[in-house]
Amino acid sequence: MTPFINLTHLKFFCDAVTNNSISEAAKINYVSQSAVSQAITKLEAIFGSKLIGHSHQKLQVTDEGRIVYLKARNIFKSVQETFDLVHQTKEEIVGTVKFYTTKSLGMSFLAPMYKQIKQNLPRLDLDFRMGGLNVIRTALKKEEVEFAVVVFDHNFDQFSKLSLKKGRLNLYQSKEAAPDLLDQGVFVDEFAGLYVKELQQHFDTLEDPTLKIQATISGWELVARFTELNIGVGFFPDYIVANNRFPEIEHHPLKIPSFEYEICAIYNKSSRLSRNAQAFLNQFTLE
Repeated sequence: MTPFINLTHLKFFCDAVTNNSISEAAKINYVSQSAVSQAITKLEAIFGSKLIGHSHQKLQVTDEGRIVYLKARNIFKSVQETFDLVHQTKEEIVGTVKFYTTKSLGMSFLAPMYKQIKQNLPRLDLDFRMGGLNVIRTALKKEEVEFAVVVFDHNFDQFSKLSLKKGRLNLYQSKEAAPDLLDQGVFVDEFAGLYVKELQQHFDTLEDPTLKIQATISGWELVARFTELNIGVGFFPDYIVANNRFPEIEHHPLKIPSFEYEICAIYNKSSRLSRNAQAFLNQFTLE
């Protein structure tokens, strides 16, 4: 007879493996760490195998644990798909969308829309996390999330995409900036960032040879904050200053080429977006 497996215990285990942390799994599920540990112990008793171990305080998944983890993910995916199908005949969107985004987009693009989305889709739960590009690519490949919201570039060519918004990267300065502030250089998110190389090449063609990229800040939000504080001139996308988020920032008068960006939802080419995901993403394309 097949033993009974508690799905809650299985979810605790999957969350611990996904986040490589029992404490993080406890936070996600609003339970104690001991509750997660006990759930995993009960699963190990059912399977008759050790599922996880610890080495130098780091969670390690055994071969048997990896098998359980991969199969369990399919179980929860099927549960969600079943839930969605039950409600497909209803007009109201009910369920969950799980996705990743970058910190910049989470704060500047998604957050301002959150209230409107919840008003339009009151029974749709948003389960999203913020991470870097490598984290996002890995999560998509492992099917830990259905899609990701990113500023599209060549790093995501392997995925299908749905365009949500287009705009431009500009030079910005504080309204209190001195006329010669640009001479100190330009703040960017990173030297390998979007259009940074092209911006430097443009500077090199100008008569003033002192114009240059000054420093990297590791994030467009931080670049905007440094700009607002009148520390330097910043180069970042216009969505950062939308919704009057940085009222003390204005365009720098120096003319530069048009550097366009595109915010997209990306997902595995072998997948199709669920009804819930489509309803959520449609909120960004409504005029």
